[in-house]
Amino acid sequence: MKTVSKRRERLVPHVINGKTHQVKEPYEVEVPVPPKDWDSIVLNAVMAATCLVVMGAVAWSTVSIGDLLSEAAPLWVSYLVAGVFDLAWITCMATEWLSRYDTNKAKLPKVAGWVALAVSMGAIFTHGNMAGSFWVGVFGAVVSALAKGMWLVVMRHTAKDLDGKARQWVEAETAEVNAQLAMAAVTRQLNRTRARAADELAAIGQPSTLVVERAAEHEQAEHPEQPARPVLAKTEQPTSTPRLAGDEQRASTPSMAELAREQLASGASRPDVVASILQAIPTAKPDSVKAEVRRQAKKLEQDGTGQYL
Repeated sequence: MKTVSKRRERLVPHVINGKTHQVKEPYEVEVPVPPKDWDSIVLNAVMAATCLVVMGAVAWSTVSIGDLLSEAAPLWVSYLVAGVFDLAWITCMATEWLSRYDTNKAKLPKVAGWVALAVSMGAIFTHGNMAGSFWVGVFGAVVSALAKGMWLVVMRHTAKDLDGKARQWVEAETAEVNAQLAMAAVTRQLNRTRARAADELAAIGQPSTLVVERAAEHEQAEHPEQPARPVLAKTEQPTSTPRLAGDEQRASTPSMAELAREQLASGASRPDVVASILQAIPTAKPDSVKAEVRRQAKKLEQDGTGQYL
């Protein structure tokens, strides 16, 4: 086994005048040399050769198609557009390789790459015929086909094939992650829309019911042991009377139905009425208050009196 000598450093104690410190000391060590990875060397050589072939194909395609298009456009425009012909199938081929683990996603770049290659080869062949040589057109067009063929060989060698079950597992994992990414984007968009809607409603003096419900859900998620209460803008409430003790307090407190009917008849919205009753009767349950407000609203609808939301 071949070895190579390398210089390294280590910490050793060094004493001067009875005081010790750790200092660096150089030393030599023999390190084994790994054998050459000929597979990697050959693959790098093949990829370098393929890149040279692609560069030659792009150069020939640009010159041929640029000269062909120069009859109808300025030179700088024709040669600029000529480079698009080969870059199109090269880009599609790269996209096909990136989608190698998703056969459905790889179908479109695969078909588009062959179509772009056929168009490029047709333009090169046409230029050769117009230049007066049939074979120049044929072999010039074959250069692009060779470049694509070499890239296909390299990609097939480096790609790792998956069996049916493994491919389905990868697709399921990819779909799950993509769903999470999509939900993050949708949630961000919805939050922006809610904030904009809340600002618009606040500008005209109306509370946002959707924002209220979302705020209540958020509060319930953070404090599951407590019932969620709608978060509303403060509304003007009638001056409350001092609390009394025992039966006097219960007698002086209006009932939930009376409070609901009175405020609905005055034009207050249902969320505002619910918030007002919960403030006036702290011991009341939010679900009971909402149910009573709905009942009183239906009665007012039947009587034809009151305006509410």
